[in-house]
Amino acid sequence: MFRQILIPSTGETSDDVVFATARAAAGDHPAHLGFLFAKQDPADAAIAMSGGAMDGGFGIAAMIETLEKESEVAEAAARRAWAAFCVTAQLQVTHSPQSHGVSTTLETVSGNEARLLVQHGRTSDLLVIGRPRGGEAVALGRLQDVLSGIGRPMLIAGPSSPDTLIRTIVIAWKDTAEAARAVCAAMPFIARAERILVMTTGEEATSVGMAHDATRASASRLVATLLGHAPLVHAQHVPLGHGSPAQALLAAAMEARASLLVMGGYGHGELRETLFGGFTRTVLGGAELPVLMMR
Repeated sequence: MFRQILIPSTGETSDDVVFATARAAAGDHPAHLGFLFAKQDPADAAIAMSGGAMDGGFGIAAMIETLEKESEVAEAAARRAWAAFCVTAQLQVTHSPQSHGVSTTLETVSGNEARLLVQHGRTSDLLVIGRPRGGEAVALGRLQDVLSGIGRPMLIAGPSSPDTLIRTIVIAWKDTAEAARAVCAAMPFIARAERILVMTTGEEATSVGMAHDATRASASRLVATLLGHAPLVHAQHVPLGHGSPAQALLAAAMEARASLLVMGGYGHGELRETLFGGFTRTVLGGAELPVLMMR
């Protein structure tokens, strides 16, 4: 089970869905939801926004003052959203996990948000985070930076609050170490799932002739393994149809009424743009459900 869950509190309207996803991840087990508001230094932000070209005169001073006010407004909004969520979700406000129920804290820390999420996430069981809407390049890059550095599973919230994450879990399976690590990271969900579908797509057949058969064979082995953890597990091959492999997978997941998608994630390296910019970008931009990723 996930006992220590980290959630960024940003003060944006998307926080509600992220908070609800984190609560669903905790389930009925004792857990601690640690909320983090990252307060960026206004001077650093002003210099970054100006490209380092400002000389410290009136222009940068005015920008710093504006950014300070915006940060105060965002922090106040983050605290209001957290306080309201504590009431609706019936959370215990305490600095340490309890032996029963779900507890929570909200901490304000100065620094870069992505860097703080990596640092705090490495000592958490799970990070729950919002996703970039429409695949914005900056937000997607931040998401990838966190995934690359955290070394922990990352649960990316869907567009709406989930009622459960364990009704039907779809595993986007490839015969890779990244996919295997994602399945291992998702075991607290898998062990409680009502149904699990191990899905493969036709993309492997376009590269090496035998790779496609090898992927389906490994999917069958994964099904046999997961049957030792969950009562209902099946393999499903998804034909490409007229869309991309990612689009075909998402369509099949929606048809199965999946409540969670599990997939491997790819970070920095020579294949970064090919992998994260292709299959994963399509999933993050189009998935109507939460996605658990692990690199």
